[in-house]
Amino acid sequence: MKILRLLTVLVIAALTFAACDDTTEGIGGSITNKIDNINISDSAFNVTTKSIVADSVLSRNNTGLIGNMKDPETGNYVKCDYMTQLSVLPTFSVDTLAIKQANNDSIEAASCYLLVSYNASYGDTIAPMKVTAYEMAKPMTEDEEYYSNYDAFKKGWVSEDNQHWSSNYNLSNTSDAKNFKIYLNKEYKKDGKTYKNYGSYILQTYAKHPEYFKTNYKFLHNVCPGFYIKNVGGTGNMAKIWNTELRFSWKKTIKAKDGVTDTTVTEYNWFDGTEEVLQLNKIENDTKNLEQLASKDQEKCTYLKSPAGIFTEVTLPIEDIMKGHEKDTLNTATISFPRLNNENEDNPYNFATPSTILMVQKDSLQSFFEKSKLADNRTSYTASYSSTGTYKNAYTFQNIANLVSAMYKNKGKGENWNKVVLVPVNVITTTQGYTTVISKINHDMSLASTRLKRGVITTDSNGKETSPIQIKVIYSKFKEE
Repeated sequence: MKILRLLTVLVIAALTFAACDDTTEGIGGSITNKIDNINISDSAFNVTTKSIVADSVLSRNNTGLIGNMKDPETGNYVKCDYMTQLSVLPTFSVDTLAIKQANNDSIEAASCYLLVSYNASYGDTIAPMKVTAYEMAKPMTEDEEYYSNYDAFKKGWVSEDNQHWSSNYNLSNTSDAKNFKIYLNKEYKKDGKTYKNYGSYILQTYAKHPEYFKTNYKFLHNVCPGFYIKNVGGTGNMAKIWNTELRFSWKKTIKAKDGVTDTTVTEYNWFDGTEEVLQLNKIENDTKNLEQLASKDQEKCTYLKSPAGIFTEVTLPIEDIMKGHEKDTLNTATISFPRLNNENEDNPYNFATPSTILMVQKDSLQSFFEKSKLADNRTSYTASYSSTGTYKNAYTFQNIANLVSAMYKNKGKGENWNKVVLVPVNVITTTQGYTTVISKINHDMSLASTRLKRGVITTDSNGKETSPIQIKVIYSKFKEE
């Protein structure tokens, strides 16, 4: 009998997944008479939603953002700076003897610059922009969590008095190499000594202390604590940075075989920003504008905005779902959040629609990211935006039955026991054999924005309560013999 019951549950699950948005009138007759006496029923319940301003998000990511741009849909300004540290390979080496020979016993860099490479841009690519690169006063440590509203200047990680270098740029680079440079060629002063440029400081430090270049920790604390890249001028575009390199060149003498015609060549070295060190975005939204958006449009929509913009809070009718079904099996619980099109859908500068969102319990929102959790399909789920199919132009969570059951067990434990939050996220996957699995979930740091239909309960012409957002559930239970 136990085996039979197990088979029955599996069959129900298969059928309900295949037709979770249809009525179940025909399901019971197709399986229960042949397997066991089972009652199957379905129902739909109204869901309420509202917008909540994010304020800030955990700034843990491997990409940076730089620029200042206005969202054409909402009028909200977003300004982004970023901090990057640089990684050093333990095999790093420089032929300082060759440099001395080429430069009359002085160790000098011919040139030095930060190469800022981006893989995506937003807005008007020809808009003139200006950045300033500040050398950090001290390295930001990995034993602390940093949120996107961190203030590197107030915390003393960097100062306006720190040595800094500025550069004008735009993003109209039509070549495959999408980047711009911040030259560090003016005189650099450190510990009472003046160097020709920042690259010369690096080379001369290596000549005296090659041990500082053996580990990232030694490099960060003794040589280069990193750079803070700040937008200081221009509005109209944003660049998504995938790598920042410190590059420097120096001349090397190659001795001729005949002992007469020596050759001088230019060599290059560089340090990258990698996953082994920190890259942190600083996000500045127009907070007053976000608060107005979150409040004034509550009657018709809610928002999903990134980076660090607006989330959607969802109140699930847990008590209504479980009332009278406490001993039943909750097979499926499906909920869909329809998207509202932009008022001007053809505007080329519209922010993108978030591709993936996370559903997580409200009280677990912060810890989910701080503890680097993954969606477990029990108390947290991900859903991708779909422009086609049954749930067109929407984000659909096909089965959150486990979440409903878990919330019911925690009924009344805290004011947010029945609330979840929808958050735009970036999902990173890896391939294991023939299977692709999620390896990391971070806050979405791209420029993305969309409106969702708001779940608000009203009364229809028949006096029945209804909402544009509903959760559809299917129950099953064995008949009493």
